[in-house]
Amino acid sequence: MMMREQVEPYRSAEKAVEMLKKVTELAPEGYAAYVNLGAIYNNMGRYTDAIPVLTKSIAIRPTYAASVNLGTAYYGKGLYREAAAAYEQAIRLEPKQYASWGNLGDAYYYGGSKAQALPAYRKASEMAAEELKVNPHDPDLLSDLASYSSMLGDRGKALSYLEQSLRYGHNDKGILLNASVVHNQLGETGLALEWLSKALQQGYPADKVRGLPDFANLADNPRFQELVGKVQASR
Repeated sequence: MMMREQVEPYRSAEKAVEMLKKVTELAPEGYAAYVNLGAIYNNMGRYTDAIPVLTKSIAIRPTYAASVNLGTAYYGKGLYREAAAAYEQAIRLEPKQYASWGNLGDAYYYGGSKAQALPAYRKASEMAAEELKVNPHDPDLLSDLASYSSMLGDRGKALSYLEQSLRYGHNDKGILLNASVVHNQLGETGLALEWLSKALQQGYPADKVRGLPDFANLADNPRFQELVGKVQASR
């Protein structure tokens, strides 16, 4: 059953890729199809394929969606300087999207520019907190705030937001994974691995976990290796 649930979305994505390729061939100056194609490539982890089509879309018409997805593609490849430039472009196009500020913070942080990362995280946190006044039970919003707070070193806020996100998000695999990320950032390895196990059990892809810079410090941890390897073997 696990294999079926993971194979079917993949086949669907492959069909979408083929359809969008035909659209770009029929209308090569239509920027939207390139954006959608790049986004699907990102979801599939095919970042190398995503970069040229998203760059093509931006060359035709710079858009927020293309810039954000290009940032994601560069980030997925570990090209953090290029990712930061793409997120900066996205922010220029739509400065009120808090997630872009958070993404920019991550690109700076893992690119070695931690001093630049902090203002971006603060901006993301401030904007997300304003949105929380409107949607106080939004698990994704609370999860993001937990992440930003942990990156800013505010353990109390991070754990408070995290507890609320888990309460409202229940068994959402993305929220469970972020619980692992937050605890890892706070130096709580045991809890990080416990929540990682839960995220993987809910179907978060092991290959994506292995590629996350958030867990680089656990690369040699036997339990981390066991968890990722175990899920990989069962796929």
